[in-house]
Amino acid sequence: MNKKIECILFDLDGTFADTSKDMCDALNTILTEKKFTNVNCEELKLHISRGAVGIIDYASKINGRSIDSSLMRAEFLQEYSDNTFVHTKMIDGISKLIEHIEMNKIKWGIVTNKHSKYVNKILKGFSIDEDVKYLVTGDMLEETKPSPEGLLKAIEMANVDAANTIYIGDDERDIVAGKSAGMLTVAADFGFIGPDKDMYSWNADVNIDNPTDLIKILSL
Repeated sequence: MNKKIECILFDLDGTFADTSKDMCDALNTILTEKKFTNVNCEELKLHISRGAVGIIDYASKINGRSIDSSLMRAEFLQEYSDNTFVHTKMIDGISKLIEHIEMNKIKWGIVTNKHSKYVNKILKGFSIDEDVKYLVTGDMLEETKPSPEGLLKAIEMANVDAANTIYIGDDERDIVAGKSAGMLTVAADFGFIGPDKDMYSWNADVNIDNPTDLIKILSL
């Protein structure tokens, strides 16, 4: 990569962290209470990037009827809030990438549609809550992704140019937001993108299968 990269921003769910098992367990707890059919956690993983809306849409599909009541969503989010950091883990290779980024004095942060009450628990669980200097969560914004608002806020915090910033995500909305912000975009195929989605149609600047692939690209 010929450009001088000053900052790398990450999406959270499915890009920086595998939050799928905790979200799935929370959903299945509520589905069981309501006598609905549970969902398969590996299959749900492919819907995580769409947040609570995508998760409950998938549960509705599995059950063959709409279960998207405001009460159901509120109960799911409360259950998830109570059990946010049980099985959640960093995506394999992320810690190695962060080590490389910090060693090369590149700024980094996280921009996610997820709300801060969940994000803060996850970052604290990873013991990196004080390391993430540039954090933008969905509740800090007027418009979440695919709007570029969160990304523009992050580079303002970091005092860097969009043209020298990379945004990495696992959903088309991430790539749309990154392009709208004028950043270099990286599509992350870390197991959260279903076979029904054509990642290459998003036209990200770079597509990677593992976080460490970005180390090689940064070194070019």
